[in-house]
Amino acid sequence: MRVLFIPWSQPTHYMPMVTLAWALRSAGHEVRVAAQPHVVNAVKASGLTVAAVGRDYDYLPEFQQVTNELARHNRENPPVGSFPVGPPDLPAEVLKPILEAKFAPFVKTATAMASDLVPMVRAWRPDVVIANPFAMVAPLVAEIAKVPLIHHLTGPTVERMLGLFPGNSARPELWADDLRTLFERSRVEVREEYASAAVDPCPGSLQFAGIPARMPIRFVPYNGPGDIPDWLAEPVGRRRICVTWGTTTTELTGPEGFLVPAILKSLANLDVEVAVTVKASDRALLGDIPANVRVVDQLPLHLLLPHCDAIVHQGGTGTMLTAASLGLPQVLVAGIQDQLVTAAQVAGVGAGIALNAASTGADAIASAVTRVLSDDDVALAARQLQAEIAAQPTPAEVARSVERLVG
Repeated sequence: MRVLFIPWSQPTHYMPMVTLAWALRSAGHEVRVAAQPHVVNAVKASGLTVAAVGRDYDYLPEFQQVTNELARHNRENPPVGSFPVGPPDLPAEVLKPILEAKFAPFVKTATAMASDLVPMVRAWRPDVVIANPFAMVAPLVAEIAKVPLIHHLTGPTVERMLGLFPGNSARPELWADDLRTLFERSRVEVREEYASAAVDPCPGSLQFAGIPARMPIRFVPYNGPGDIPDWLAEPVGRRRICVTWGTTTTELTGPEGFLVPAILKSLANLDVEVAVTVKASDRALLGDIPANVRVVDQLPLHLLLPHCDAIVHQGGTGTMLTAASLGLPQVLVAGIQDQLVTAAQVAGVGAGIALNAASTGADAIASAVTRVLSDDDVALAARQLQAEIAAQPTPAEVARSVERLVG
């Protein structure tokens, strides 16, 4: 069986796919990943075959602009109340131009990837396409190849619950004209749904209901390769807190959204060791380092977190699920919509505390960390979430489900 994986154009959206890709490869199938240049090195580092596609368009500048605007809006207008489900109650002619602006980087990425992917699938002839829902090109190439499309989710399905994302529950009349043209040019019908199943590493207690043909998979942490430093084996003598801001948040929201210095300052007077792991490009933004802080350059979280007692982070799904799979209580200081939703889901099951980056001060962060370290209910909820994740089907079992689906 030939399996084509198509991640969205960020390495962090590729990472959750790796264990299923490994499982399919280990079962004897031919696995290929088609990705934009931003993801190519991450694929190579995972030991899988990659085809670089969509090299004529760099999504990042426009995507940064959209994300920056959303983050700034949240800072100026902190959201209140519950997360809205379903599209806004607006006429299609009003809503569509708004969506076209928001989804422009996704549509242009799909168009650029299609120019390489369409001839590739016609020549290579995959038997199944497994793709991130953000990769709008995936339904197109799966339909052209006449093979099943399987979505691979990354966490709580914010985009699906909004009902606005093309190919993933959005009504055809809301699709951007350029995306409709891309599909119609290849004589692929424009419709709301394409996926035959959705592989989901997010435990059910954190996930929204209503995902068609949901296929749960155990989240096995993978955050890229790395070396285990000697100091991790040394006794600490006090509790250790991990602080991280992900690998893409700063470049998407700008330096003003980088709250790690404020977080470190808030923890300076606690009797804890703080291990802060950041990208090399973010390290210069840290400023003065408190005495109880150890700075670590890009140590993969799945190596660091087993040696920690809690984590403070921005609410990225990869970080959240890695911490959850290891049973860590979490403090989520979220600043953009998907991260705010992720934080609310974790807080909703009691496994952590959700803070809004736009309205949270240093005292609140320190208080939240103190609570997750001392509250038995939070610790129990974190262990229950860990057990729920461990009870999901393994990647090897899901690989066999993919085989049966392809038939």
